[in-house]
Amino acid sequence: MLAAQVRGEECEYAVLNGFGLRGTNRGQVKYLLVRLTAFVQQGCGQRGDVSDYLDDALPYQIEHLFANKPERHRDEIPDALRFRSLRNQLGGLVLLPDKDNASLGAMPYDEKIELYGRQNVLVGVLDQRYHRRFPGLREFVKAHKVDGLMRPFATKTPMATIVQTRQELYLRLCSRIWSFDRLGFSATDQVKLSDPFLRPDADEGVPTARKTRLRTDVARMVAAGVIRPGTRIVFTHLGSSHWAQINDEGRITLEGTGGIYSKIDEAGAFVRETRTCDGMGMWCVTREDGEVISLRALRDQAVAAGVLTGRRT
Repeated sequence: MLAAQVRGEECEYAVLNGFGLRGTNRGQVKYLLVRLTAFVQQGCGQRGDVSDYLDDALPYQIEHLFANKPERHRDEIPDALRFRSLRNQLGGLVLLPDKDNASLGAMPYDEKIELYGRQNVLVGVLDQRYHRRFPGLREFVKAHKVDGLMRPFATKTPMATIVQTRQELYLRLCSRIWSFDRLGFSATDQVKLSDPFLRPDADEGVPTARKTRLRTDVARMVAAGVIRPGTRIVFTHLGSSHWAQINDEGRITLEGTGGIYSKIDEAGAFVRETRTCDGMGMWCVTREDGEVISLRALRDQAVAAGVLTGRRT
């Protein structure tokens, strides 16, 4: 049953590569951090079960490696939307006890890493001194082939480099946690599946699965030729225009951040910093005659003309 479900997953590496904390997925993100933290702890011979991190009596919270202070990184990341996207990516997050998390406040990254050494391995690894007294960590890094990813960084390392390196580390570890062998898939099942946590060109001996097309309104419009792949759409919020592109699968890529979204509502909610958004009504496209029209109006016109059958909200 699980194999059949995975074969139908509408997911690809590009989407996961930009996955992070959004308005409606805090529980999902925390669970991923719990599994990652416990996996590394146990792999390094340390105490740390999944139940420990989910126990309400010992509450753990999501900690951002970088405080919500875009002015500190303005030279590197002048765009506020890009900063917010990077800061909230999975690779820019760790799991800490709530009291420790609160004590760090808006402390700069290069000051916080000096205090991370007392935390779990996935956090402590960011402290240069942590490696000197931890042979179990070196064995774990070697065994899972993450030597270039699970490491500390120099104090002047750009924020984007740290977050993207950690993002790759987390996805690599997820491929171990949810490997097909550990899940009990048969050899026949594995031939039909690809690992969504690994880059398409990763040499892991896993065949590439056929992509599954999304079933959203935007994807249906692309498939019907109502929207061409590469079409730019715009979302105007608080006087600023935010641009995105629609690809051949109907996914939406924000031009300012590179974030990829399967649903138009999610892309709009990120821009507005809200939990929900009427994406079809707010994102607009410019037609060949210069008319600016919302995606919902464009969809309704296509339905009325018989180009699209039915409608989804």
